[in-house]
Formats: sequence, C-alpha cells, structure tokens
Amino acid sequence: MNTIPAKGNRATTSRNLFSYFLFLLLLLALWLAYQLVESFLHTLILGAVFSAICYPLYLRCKPLVRGSSIVSALLVLTGLVVCIVIPLCVFVALLIPQGMQTVTAINKWLSGGGPAALLSESNLEPWLQWVRVNLPFIDLGHIDFQTSLLQMSRTAGQTLIQWGSYVLGNTMLFFLHFLLLLLVMFFMLKDGKRMVAGVKYLCPLREEQEDMIIQSLRRVARAVLVGGLLVAVVQGVLGGLGMAIVGMPGLFWGTVMGFASLVPVVGTGLVWGPASIYLLLMGQWKGAVFLVLWCSLVVAGADSFLRPYFMRGSSGASVFYIFLSILGGLKTFGMAGIIYGPLILSFTMVMLNLYGEEYRDILAPQTANGANCPLPDHEAEGAGNAATSSPEGKGGG
Repeated sequence: MNTIPAKGNRATTSRNLFSYFLFLLLLLALWLAYQLVESFLHTLILGAVFSAICYPLYLRCKPLVRGSSIVSALLVLTGLVVCIVIPLCVFVALLIPQGMQTVTAINKWLSGGGPAALLSESNLEPWLQWVRVNLPFIDLGHIDFQTSLLQMSRTAGQTLIQWGSYVLGNTMLFFLHFLLLLLVMFFMLKDGKRMVAGVKYLCPLREEQEDMIIQSLRRVARAVLVGGLLVAVVQGVLGGLGMAIVGMPGLFWGTVMGFASLVPVVGTGLVWGPASIYLLLMGQWKGAVFLVLWCSLVVAGADSFLRPYFMRGSSGASVFYIFLSILGGLKTFGMAGIIYGPLILSFTMVMLNLYGEEYRDILAPQTANGANCPLPDHEAEGAGNAATSSPEGKGGG
C-alpha cells in the first residue's frame, strides 16, 4: 500500500507548518517586546490615552502653523506643561506640608481629650440619655470614639509621610517617566493616524467593528476620565474655598473633597457633613450653616451641572458601574487604575455589543414555529446595519 502523501497534501501540510511556525515566532517577538517595555508600560498607555484626548486640540492647532505636524504637537505639549503640570507640581508641594500640619493638629486635639471636651461643652448629655433610654441595646460605654479617631488620624498621617517620602525619593524617576510621557505623546500626536491605520490593518475585525472599539475608548477617555477628574477638581476647589472661609485648612480638605467626589451618591458629603457637625458642636453655628449651604448648593450644583455634560459620551455606563471600575482598577493597578478601570469597562461593554450583533441570529429568541421574534426598533435598526456590512472582513466581497 502506498503511504507516500499526495503532492496536494504535502503542500497543505507545509503551508500549515509554515503558518504555525510564523505564529510562534510572532508570539515570541511580542513577548520579547513586552519584556522591553514592561518597566514603563504604564507610561506608554497613559501617553496613548492623553494623546487621544488632546488629538482634537492638535488638529485645531495644525492650520494655525501652516499644517506643520511637528510644531502643532509641540504647541499642544507646551500648553499641557504650562497649564497642567506646573500648577500640579506647585499644588503637591503646598499640599504635603499642609496635610502633615492638619494631621498633626488632629492628633494633638484627639490626644488632649478634645472629643470629651467637645461633648461636654456642647450639652449632648440629654441626647445621650435619650439613646440610653430608648435604644438600650446600644452600649455607649463600650464605644470609644476618641481611640478610633486617633487611630484613623495616625494612619492618615503615616500615609501622608510615606507618600511624601516616596515622591521626594523618586523625583528623578518621576521626571524621567514624565519626559518619556511627553515623547510618547509627541510621536502619537504627530504620527497617530498612521499608527492607528497600521493597527487596523493587522486586526482581522471588520472596519466598522474596529472603529466602534476605537471610538468607544476615545469617548470614555474624554467623557469619564477628563469629565470625572475635571468635576473632581472643580468640586475640590469650591469645597476647599468653603472650608477656608470657615477657618479650616482649605487646600488639604479641598483635596480630600476632590477624591470624595468620585464616590457616587454621597460624594463630597463625606467631608463637609462631618465638618459642619463639628462646627455646630463647637458653637460656630454661622460657619456650619454657611458650609452646609455652600456645599449643598454650589459644590453639589457644580456636580449636577457639569457631570451630565461631560459624561454624556460615556457609552451609556451607569455611574455606579464606573465607580466599581475605578475601585477595581485602583486595587489591581494602583493609581493608574483610575484610568484603566473605566477603559476596561468600556472595552468590555463594546465587545459584548459586538458579540450580540455578530451572533444576533443565534441569540435572538425563537417563536413556536422556529421564526425569530420581532426585535425592538433600535435593535432592528442595528441588525439592518449589520446585515448591510460585508461578512468577509475588511476586504469585502
């Protein structure tokens, strides 16, 4: 019996072997490339995200410099450094000492019996007696507010000291990463269109699917990240101004309110609520009333007005899901998770949408006679659009 494979089979086997070997070499090359950029991978990703955000500004600057892409990119980076980076460095330099002074003052107040004096001076005994009579299951004698607050304050102080020491000790490293970030942004602004075209060429998805992924990520980067962080900055500035007016360290507590604004529902109320109660207990009822009115009307009003405007392009994601993505991103990636979390959420949502459109015929509910159930109007329109696209990939046919 002849066991020699036919010429056609040998050609097919050789072609398959070549494909497998080429694919293995590609994987090896990608792994080696990852090893090269692993130490500054976060900087590259941040550069790509910021470039996507600044790209419309780059396009606006280009006609002003006679179409020079190099000069336009340099103008955008110069504006970024002057308007954002330099004020941010000054802000951090002022924040660290004020934060340490605030935490030290809180520790001193707690250690000196401040809470006990506050409770006695504020005539809270009738309220405590009411709790003892009507809520006997609450044992106030075993609740040590002073020790708990002192421990929380010490933890916050140690965190600030460690963070400040880390920043000062790694100044040169931050500077090098910042230079790399500017370099990445320069080339991505200048050659970004060609880079995206190259990635789309290598991707086997249909062109409209590739555009959907890219536009979704760009929308989220602009809406959720820029919008959310800008709203946090505005609320932090307004909240810090209100805190400074009532005699509290405005820079420190304004920063805390900016981070608290990322928490849905309660937001900055986590900060100005207890601060107002403290002022009220200290007998400064005018400051307490002002702080409540200022934060509930001005600070919360800024959130109600600005957040819907900036979040209008966030792929329809709920604020709750965005908050969860930020929390998960912080836990997994550290501070970079503030950016990675919403991007991963957006990527997941757009892939689920692509999956639903691609396999709509299989996923659609069936009637008793086997026919597809009618789809809602917006789904039917999407199905019509998908049907008109080429099923053979970007080449069509």
